[in-house]
Amino acid sequence: MSEEKRPAVREGRWDCTYCRTTAILGRHRACPNCGQVRPENVKFYLPADAEAVTDAQLEQRARRGADWVCSFCTTSNEATADTCRQCGASRADSLGEQKVQTFAMNAVPRAGDNAPSPPRPATPAAPAQQRSMLPIFAALGVLLLLCVGGFLFLGNRESSVRVDGFAWERAITIEERRTVTESDWDLPGAARLISQQEEIHHYVQVVQRYETRTRDVTKQVQVGTRTYVCEQRDLGNGFFEDVECEEPVYENRTRTETYEEPIYRDVPIYRTKYTYEVDKWVSVRTERESGENREPFWPQLSLLDNQRESERSETYLVYVVDDQGNRHEMEVDESRWQALEMEGRYNVRLGLGGEPVEFAEE
Repeated sequence: MSEEKRPAVREGRWDCTYCRTTAILGRHRACPNCGQVRPENVKFYLPADAEAVTDAQLEQRARRGADWVCSFCTTSNEATADTCRQCGASRADSLGEQKVQTFAMNAVPRAGDNAPSPPRPATPAAPAQQRSMLPIFAALGVLLLLCVGGFLFLGNRESSVRVDGFAWERAITIEERRTVTESDWDLPGAARLISQQEEIHHYVQVVQRYETRTRDVTKQVQVGTRTYVCEQRDLGNGFFEDVECEEPVYENRTRTETYEEPIYRDVPIYRTKYTYEVDKWVSVRTERESGENREPFWPQLSLLDNQRESERSETYLVYVVDDQGNRHEMEVDESRWQALEMEGRYNVRLGLGGEPVEFAEE
């Protein structure tokens, strides 16, 4: 039986902070330029294009475990070494092992200790299309502000007017008791039945039959799994190892299926509809009185026995002249109408068109 394939190992890099040499291969525990040993907590990083290690001995070395650091000379030593390769000190007195940590693919370190501090991110430039739209948005914003400001300004203006005349109208609606003929699905209690018959009230849908039909149905079906590199692990010795995950693989499969589709028909539902007579109060006329003076009165009524007074309504108008000599009509309530004086001057609020709309509070 063949040996199960293990995740790939990739050789990382580290930087010498003593002589500023960068991108030193992970296999070197000392700087090849100045000889300075790799310090504790050195930052290992992995180039994005790092190839998998194919040398069997180098891969075996990478899988032995994290390096340990001598407490006397700070030399990095292989995980399997019991004594420091530089000074012979025991591993028992070591400063500890280099850190082993796992990174998501978008968080794998790509630069070492000598990397310059990342520049402060600049505000991204707006795409050309967005930049071209900015003047339009700015113009719309200014227009909106002008409209709102104009509305607030015009809607709150006041002016002085002179009272030039008055008018009024009072009206009373007259109802008469009459016999009317109506039809409905229910018979009122006071109604006198004339006739009744069965009529269609509404329809309901009822299944008449089923028809066999076909349709294509597409479903996702799992056909296997896919192994992919989801993380990368810093082994603490200058090497990184791929961490593999599995995810299901799907494909769309279409099949033709048969089904029974119901065919409906509309079935009428009948109810009894009644035609009947009923006595009701019906509006027959409106009596009105009006004038252009300050003495309003209600119409004098002459009612038959089968008639009655219904609703009353009243309208009070005042005519005013503005500073430009224009005459306007304003509707007010009776108390305001009675309080106004002929030729008197009053403040009014103006509408958007400059016309007086109401008297200002005094």
